[in-house]
Amino acid sequence: MARPIDTNAAARRISAHLTGLVHDIGTLMRGLQNAAQHAARKSVGAGGGAPRRQRTLTAKDRARLKLQGEYLGLMRHLPKTHHARVKALRAKRGYPPAIKLARRLMR
Repeated sequence: MARPIDTNAAARRISAHLTGLVHDIGTLMRGLQNAAQHAARKSVGAGGGAPRRQRTLTAKDRARLKLQGEYLGLMRHLPKTHHARVKALRAKRGYPPAIKLARRLMR
């Protein structure tokens, strides 16, 4: 003998699944809207907005950045075994002595 079908239970299950699908579609729509807004903001910032003002560097800033770049360039080519020694000297006495040591260690 076949079991009777509980139509109310089936309707509740279908309704719950449909509610979940509606919720998932809403979440997907919000995600797509956020992505579209992000893409629109990104494209406007790329060329549509006002150009950023560059900070003017003083001679002192330029010299400091030049020393820092020289130090970083030397550190890149030093063996890893010498890194700690040069970094410790830079922390203690500054860039010029650290650059001098790094050059000596590269030979």
